[in-house]
Amino acid sequence: MGWPGGQRLLEPLPTRQIMVQEAVTSLLRTLVVSILLGGVMTGCDAGFTGEPLPNLPPETYLSVRDSSLVDNLADEERLVSTVYVSWTGDDPDGYVAAYEFRYYDAAAVPTEALWVRTVRNDSLILLPIPPGRATANVVFEVRAIDNEGLADPTPARTVFPIRNSPPEIRLISFELPPDTTFPIFSFSWQAEDPDGAVNLARIEVSFNDSTQFVALPPDVDFVTFVANVDRDNPTQTEATARVYTGRAFRSTTIEVPGLRLDAENTFYVRAVDLADTSSALARYTWFVKKPRSRVLLVNDYRKATGTVVMAYHRAILRDFLPPGMPIDEWDLSQPYVTGSAGNTPRSDALPPVPDPTLRQTLALWDYIYWVSTATVNSIVGNNLPYAAAVMDLFFEQGGRILVHSPVTQPRDPAANLGNPAILLLPLSDLLVLPDTVRRLELASGAAITPVNTPPGVSTVLPPLQSNRFFINELPYFAEGATIVPLYEADYQYLSRRGRRGRWPHPRTVASISADARVALFGLPLVNELTGEPVLIGADGDPDAGRQAIMLLLRSLGFPER
Repeated sequence: MGWPGGQRLLEPLPTRQIMVQEAVTSLLRTLVVSILLGGVMTGCDAGFTGEPLPNLPPETYLSVRDSSLVDNLADEERLVSTVYVSWTGDDPDGYVAAYEFRYYDAAAVPTEALWVRTVRNDSLILLPIPPGRATANVVFEVRAIDNEGLADPTPARTVFPIRNSPPEIRLISFELPPDTTFPIFSFSWQAEDPDGAVNLARIEVSFNDSTQFVALPPDVDFVTFVANVDRDNPTQTEATARVYTGRAFRSTTIEVPGLRLDAENTFYVRAVDLADTSSALARYTWFVKKPRSRVLLVNDYRKATGTVVMAYHRAILRDFLPPGMPIDEWDLSQPYVTGSAGNTPRSDALPPVPDPTLRQTLALWDYIYWVSTATVNSIVGNNLPYAAAVMDLFFEQGGRILVHSPVTQPRDPAANLGNPAILLLPLSDLLVLPDTVRRLELASGAAITPVNTPPGVSTVLPPLQSNRFFINELPYFAEGATIVPLYEADYQYLSRRGRRGRWPHPRTVASISADARVALFGLPLVNELTGEPVLIGADGDPDAGRQAIMLLLRSLGFPER
C-alpha cells in the first residue's frame, strides 16, 4: 500500500500532539491543587517560623545633585528667591506614601516644626531672605515617607544661593485723576516682583510725604479715596482720606492722612517685598477742591461763549438760593465743541472711571443745576450720558437735578440707542423729522405756552414767547404717567418744497418728572453773545424766563431764600 507524497503518514501527528498537551496540562493542574491543599493543611497545623525583617527606610533624591550651589555660582549669578525644585524617592520594602520638605537660612538651626508634608514631587517655592538683606544662602531638604510612616533619616539636601530683586510699580496712566478733582478720586497701579507675586508684602501709599506711608494689602491694585470733609468748617484745609479697595468700592478701616483741600497734592505709591525692599516711588500731582455746598452748578456749555451763558445761570441760582449760601461749580466745558455737528471728546475734567469714582462724586451734592450744549444726540462725547449712567446713588440719597439742554436729533440714531441721558430726562422719545420736512422753526414772537403747573407749586408758570428765531432746538415727546409736560411751543415746519405750516405734535420744550426729581428745559434762555434774554414774557417781561426757572427749582426742592 502506497501513500502518495507521504500524506497519510503525516495526518495522525497533530492528534497525538493534542493528546500529549492535554495530559501535561492535567498533570500540572493536579500538582498545583495538591500543593495548595498541602499548604492549607500545613497552615492549619502550624504557623510560620522565624523573625520578620525590619522595615527599611526610604531613600530620597533631589533633582539638584549638588549638596551646595554656593561655590558654583558667582554673586551676579545667584538665583532669584523663587525656585522650582523637584525630587523623587523609593522604598526597598514598600512604597513612598508622601514627602516632607523644609528650608531655612544656612546660618540657622532647623527644627522639626519646619517640615511641610506633601504628596507632590515638585513645587515652586519662595525661599526666605532676611529683611534688609539682598542675598541669602538657603538650605533646602526633602525626605521621603514610606507606607509605614518611616522617614528617610538622611534627607536629600542642597543649598541655594539666592538674591532679592526689588519690586516694581507703575500707575495706570489712562485711569489717573483729572488735573482737578473734588475730594473723591481713584488710582490704579500695576505692581510686579521678579521673584514672584508671592514675594510682595504690601503696597504703601502717602499724600504729600515721601517718608511716611500707610500700608495696603499686596493684592490691592485699585483704590478710591474719600476725604473726610467738613463743609461747615471754612478753616479746614487738610483731611484724612478713607480707603476703599477695588472697583466694587469695598470699605476698609484704613485712612491716609495729609490730603490738602483747595490745594495741590502729590500722591506717592510704592511696592515692598518680603525682604523689606521697596520699589522706586511712583507719584502723581493734581489739585483737590473742597466742596462747600449742597448745590452743584455744572458748566457743560462747550462753546467759547459759555462765559456769558453761565453768568446768566449763575445769577439765577444766586437770586433763588438763601443769601450767602455757597455754590459749588464743576467746569466740564472743555474741550470746546468744534463745527456745527458738535463732534468733540468727553470732557477730561470728568473722572476716567465712572464707577465707583464718578458715582460717589456726584453723590456729594443734593441738588444739581446742569447747563449743557448737548445731551441727547450722542452717547460718545457728550458729558451727561456718561454721568447719567452712574447717578443712581445721587437719586437714592434724595438728589434733584435741573438740566438746561437743547434737544436735537441724534447724529447716528443706531449708535445713540440706550443713551443714559434720554433715560434720565423727563422725555419719552426724541423727534425724528420725516424726509419731507427740512426743519422746524420757532419764529421770533412765537408763543411758548404753559400746559401744566409743576408738582408741589401753586403758582402758574408764566406764558412766554421767543425773542429770536430758533431752528436747531427741537420739541420732544413727553408722554406717560411719569412725565409732566410744562411748556409747548408753536413750531412751524418748512417742507423740502419750501412750504410752511403749523407743526402739530410733539411741541413740548420743558417738562418735569412726576416725582419732581428731574426737570428739563429745552430752549436757551439767553443770547450767548449779548447776554440778552431770548425768552421773554408774553407781555414782554424780560424776567419771565428767569421766573419760570425759579418755579422749577421750587418744584425740585432746591433751597430757597
